Amino acid sequence: MRVRRIEIRNFRAHRKSVVEFSDGINLIIGQNGAGKSSILEAIFASLYLGHPSFPKGYLKANARVGTGELSLTLDFEHNGNSYRIIRTTKKSELLENGKLIAEKSSDIARWVERNVYPLQVYTNALYIRQGEIEGIITNREVMENVLRKVLGIEDYENAEKNAMDVMRELRRRRESLLKLIERKAETEENLRETEKRFAETLRKISELRREEKTLSAEVEELAKRYREMKEKKELIAKLEKNLALLERSLSSERKLLDEHEKRIGELEAELEELRKELERLEELKPLADEYSELRKLLTLKDELSGIEVEKSALLEKLRSLEKETARRRELEKKLKELKSLEVKTRKEYERLRERHKLYQRALALLGEVEKYRKELAKTGYTVEKLERELEKIENAREELEKIREEISKVRERIASLRGKKAELESNMERLEGANVCPLCRRPIGEHEEGEILEEYRAEIARINGEVEKLERKLEELRKREAELKRLIAREPKLIRLKKTADLLREAEEKLDELGFEGLERDAELFEETKEKLIGLKKEIRNVNERLEELENLEMEKRKVELSLNALEERRVNLMKKLFERGFKSFDEIEERLGELEKPYREFLSLKDVPKRAETVKKKLALEREKAEIAKKRIVELKEKLENVQKELHRTREGFSEEDFEEAERNYFEKSKALERTKTELKGAENLRDEIARLIDELKSRLKEIEKAEGELKLVEKALTDMTAFREKVARLKAEEELRGLEEVQKLAGELFSEMTEGKYQGVRLRREKKYGKERIELRVLYAGNEVGIEFLSGGERIALGLAFRLALSLYKVGNLELLILDEPTPFLDEERRKKLVEIISSQLKKIPQVIIVSHDEELKDAADYVIRVTNEGEARVEVESLGAY
Repeated sequence: MRVRRIEIRNFRAHRKSVVEFSDGINLIIGQNGAGKSSILEAIFASLYLGHPSFPKGYLKANARVGTGELSLTLDFEHNGNSYRIIRTTKKSELLENGKLIAEKSSDIARWVERNVYPLQVYTNALYIRQGEIEGIITNREVMENVLRKVLGIEDYENAEKNAMDVMRELRRRRESLLKLIERKAETEENLRETEKRFAETLRKISELRREEKTLSAEVEELAKRYREMKEKKELIAKLEKNLALLERSLSSERKLLDEHEKRIGELEAELEELRKELERLEELKPLADEYSELRKLLTLKDELSGIEVEKSALLEKLRSLEKETARRRELEKKLKELKSLEVKTRKEYERLRERHKLYQRALALLGEVEKYRKELAKTGYTVEKLERELEKIENAREELEKIREEISKVRERIASLRGKKAELESNMERLEGANVCPLCRRPIGEHEEGEILEEYRAEIARINGEVEKLERKLEELRKREAELKRLIAREPKLIRLKKTADLLREAEEKLDELGFEGLERDAELFEETKEKLIGLKKEIRNVNERLEELENLEMEKRKVELSLNALEERRVNLMKKLFERGFKSFDEIEERLGELEKPYREFLSLKDVPKRAETVKKKLALEREKAEIAKKRIVELKEKLENVQKELHRTREGFSEEDFEEAERNYFEKSKALERTKTELKGAENLRDEIARLIDELKSRLKEIEKAEGELKLVEKALTDMTAFREKVARLKAEEELRGLEEVQKLAGELFSEMTEGKYQGVRLRREKKYGKERIELRVLYAGNEVGIEFLSGGERIALGLAFRLALSLYKVGNLELLILDEPTPFLDEERRKKLVEIISSQLKKIPQVIIVSHDEELKDAADYVIRVTNEGEARVEVESLGAY
């Protein structure tokens, strides 16, 4: 994989940045906090966002506050194809050569894992984050996992596991085939017995079919006789039932005729009475019409009274409107005064509001002063005492640095002396009984051998004495180191207290500048002015609302006057109608209505007589019609009754109940016998089909067993082949691991030795068994001896971690095209930084693409392509020097 371009929008320090990369060494340089590492993080997030181990809500957590949508667009090449990954808070897309191949965030991360690099290889071999350089050598589990992936051990283990799975499946299949073959003799015996049962069942089916044919003929003859007699019996029952129904219907029709004739007489009498009432109704009609007309005329009295009431109300409203007009002029004058007062009050309010803000600030400062005083009072420190303590700590830090350097020198001296001692002891062993000197290879005599041994012993004694003194000195230095560390450990607390004291002084000064008492008085006056201004606003709003209500007074007055004129015109018209009817007053109308009251009420009581008479006529006609229908129905029923009686007599001739019962009994007995035979035949046929199916199954099973015998030979051969294959894979895995460890060990040793100026001669990687578990152990060579990484100083461990990671990358250079280093120099001293530049120039050129983030300007000498990142409120990216891409 080679990164070509990353476009970053609203991510961390970057509002909008576009970074392009070339082949070779790409250096991203700039001050700390400029946004350099954010570019590497954007590449990482583009590739693996959606992976199960990736933190949820990552994009939202890293979005710039108060900006638009976050988006990352990564362009890269892999295996000859061009890819683009787009990540935003709303969507994710993966395009291959411009074609969309994935949209879901987790699907993209899974594709990268399978087709580019697994996450663990990327984060531990390709992408070396700031502060994580030594993590790979201190965390044995991480080192083990990365080495397994980088050396390709997992591929062999997967092949070995797959071979085991195949062998397990083959063994299971072999057992299954053997069990099947064991049942061959039993299956053949079952087939012979089943074929015998099949022949017996066929003979029985033939016998039952003959019996069924005989019984079917007998049942058919009996059924014909039974059906004829049953039909005659059912006809007799039906005729008897019809006869009873006709007799009941005839009786019912005669009763109904009697009721109709009685009702006709009653309706004729009622109709005669109604004719007399109709004659009286015609006499009363003129009087009733006169009464109705006079009642309508009397309603004019109520209308005239209403007109007078309405006129009175309108006159009262007219007087009220004239008063409201005068009130409006007073309100306009008052509104002008209120607005003038509001302007003055608002100016005072604005002035006091600024003073009130200062008062709030002063209150906050007062709270801070109290808080800082309490904090300092609890600790018992003064500002002067804090400054003295901090100065002591600064001196202690300088002393600690010197002591650490001295400890390092003493440890190196002790290690050197012990190495020299070991060499002398080895020479002494080789010298005893030797005829030639083990160093110069010249012959020696017995007395010379003694003298040389004595010299060696004296030198060893001197070394032991010096080592003892150095160890006592080392102990004293460590004690002093611990004392200084305890003193320095107090620094964060003292710095916080010093900051608190500075804040207290600053708050007190600001409080004096503001003048708290004057602000307090103005704050009280501000609240009073605020209430007054609110009251004025409410009063102005009320006056405006009242004026809006009074705005249309003149128009309202005109409407009232027009309404009064219309009412007077209506009153004159009403009186005119009264005089036209010949009445001088409404009292004369009421007197005539009293005379007509009685005949009018009688008229009303007789008003529905025509309708009642018409109803009675209709009922009478209907009853007469129903009586005629009943007479005709009686004649028809008599005729039907005679016909049914004759047919019943004819049907009963030649039929007896005993003959019917005998025919029924014979028919049902033979039918049951036939059904039993059919059931038995059906069972025999089902048994025949079942036996035939079983024969087919047994024959099929025999074929399957014969086929299994052939398959068993193939399975046995496959098991032998897979066993050999698994052994070969295990051997290749061991060889590949040994070769890979030796190659990484060689590369890491050369790089580490170069970075430590030859102090360490190399590294050792070997698999060891501890506590029943095998794992890879890492050691370094010092003075001819292997020592653990705990022997190294902090800077040396950083150098070893960097050398180890670079060795992994260089080992995989055949299929590893990318290496990313984030701030590799902060923990390296000047000499090791120079060495790193040389290593980058000489070794990392072998990797197709390297991306380094650093604030160290020295690395520019080793870079092919330099990108500078600056930050003035937001990250800005610019190319400082171009490479070949």
